[in-house]
Amino acid sequence: MLFSRLHPLSSGPKGRGVARIPPPLVAIAAVAQVVALRAADELSPGKSSSGIDSSPSTLQAAAALAVRDLMVHWWIGDASSGHLQPTHGGCAVTNGRGVIWERATVICALEPLASFEGDANARERICAQWRYDKSQYTPKELQACGPGSGAPWCDDAAWEAMYYVIAYQQSGDPDALAAAKGLLENIHARWSDEQLDGGLWYNDQRKVKSLYAVACVYGALGVYQATGDHHDLDLALAEYNWIETHLLRADHLYWCDFSAGPPANPAHPAGPVGVERPGSIQTAGSVTYLGGNLGMAACQAWLYELTGQESWRTAALRTTTAVHEHLRDSTGCFVNDRDAFTNGFFAGAWAQRVAGLRGSEPALEDLRRTARAIARRRTGPGYIPLYGPGGAGFYPGDWDGGSRWESKESLASMMHVSAASVSFITAAACLDRPAR
Repeated sequence: MLFSRLHPLSSGPKGRGVARIPPPLVAIAAVAQVVALRAADELSPGKSSSGIDSSPSTLQAAAALAVRDLMVHWWIGDASSGHLQPTHGGCAVTNGRGVIWERATVICALEPLASFEGDANARERICAQWRYDKSQYTPKELQACGPGSGAPWCDDAAWEAMYYVIAYQQSGDPDALAAAKGLLENIHARWSDEQLDGGLWYNDQRKVKSLYAVACVYGALGVYQATGDHHDLDLALAEYNWIETHLLRADHLYWCDFSAGPPANPAHPAGPVGVERPGSIQTAGSVTYLGGNLGMAACQAWLYELTGQESWRTAALRTTTAVHEHLRDSTGCFVNDRDAFTNGFFAGAWAQRVAGLRGSEPALEDLRRTARAIARRRTGPGYIPLYGPGGAGFYPGDWDGGSRWESKESLASMMHVSAASVSFITAAACLDRPAR
């Protein structure tokens, strides 16, 4: 186990404050995890210094190792009664309950294994985490959003809503469904208005409306599937239609942000942010958003499942094809373009819902290549981040082998960075099913 120097609080991606691990907690974490990490650090015959075969025999094996790594680093207790380490900025906190949406990144990495592979251990951990969060928060707190809550921005709240939907799907607990429904109602009450023809503001500053709100669409579809209440479907379709109208590009990708323009947003004219440079798509900086584009395709495929309408199938394949054509690099892997914290949120949902659609195969091959690239870049014992715990078993946002995300302090040793990358591995491990 290696630890690097510690730095004071500074701003991370999206302007978030990134919490540093104080020295006492680092020492505690070192003692608590050293035995397990020694086992993870051992290199088996035929493995590279990264700790995994450079060409894993199966994606299932890569997924099993990746999930084990997440649990070694961040799970406290056993599978049935334990929970994830509370974090802020992806780093362990000594006091307080941490941030729910960061834990949701791990839940989304486990979900495809639980729901599609029937992995009982993954399901057990999802249910245990929900029981823990339910014991730590009142119903009102679970449904809260905006400054002063644990979900001050729209996307933070939407990720929480997705987690609650998954918790309901895996546990059947009506309290999880109530939390999702209540939170989505509060999101719309706080951030929806008629400016810019509708849609959800990204935060209380009301400078942009954003593709990040696709998480609200997906969460509302989950609530609708459970309740049959058309009000929930109406919420989903209202935001979906706004995104489709205002963010869809000529190449069938979606812009990330839509500016209100001056005076609210003097930095950008009204309209899609980056419209003058549509090809600006690269690691750690982009006018698009891989996670949001996968999310739109997942919503379109889910709406096809729910309605049987061919137009939704066509839309899902259109978006999936655009991702294949414009959001992969020269090696055929997806570009971790916009947000190393959340690009993986929809990887499993997209893979599960699109995999059965004929015509999705090229993009699914991109997913497989991406998963193998991420698995190859699993950190070895010599990994030393800018701060916090280092060593083996972390999964960088720099899937291309570079260091741009690490240099921007989106570190592999942060829980939500590793979990977001691992989500592509677990999603790829769940691909084998017949086309329809």
